[in-house]
Amino acid sequence: MLKTQQKMLTGSILREAGWNALVRSIGLVNATRFILQYESGYGDYTKIKKGLFKGKSVSNICKEIEKLEKSEI
Repeated sequence: MLKTQQKMLTGSILREAGWNALVRSIGLVNATRFILQYESGYGDYTKIKKGLFKGKSVSNICKEIEKLEKSEI
């Protein structure tokens, strides 16, 4: 059994391991094409991001990301 299968992985580590396995299996271009089939998105991102990030500096956003990543551990 692989070590990564023995314990629950954090979200970011799980995504990285999955991406790396996909790239090893089918190559970078095909892995990207595969992901794009599921990540096409929806809505008007420009409007959404203006609301999400209104009044926040890049530094504030980075701190929020770091806080979320630590809470996944």
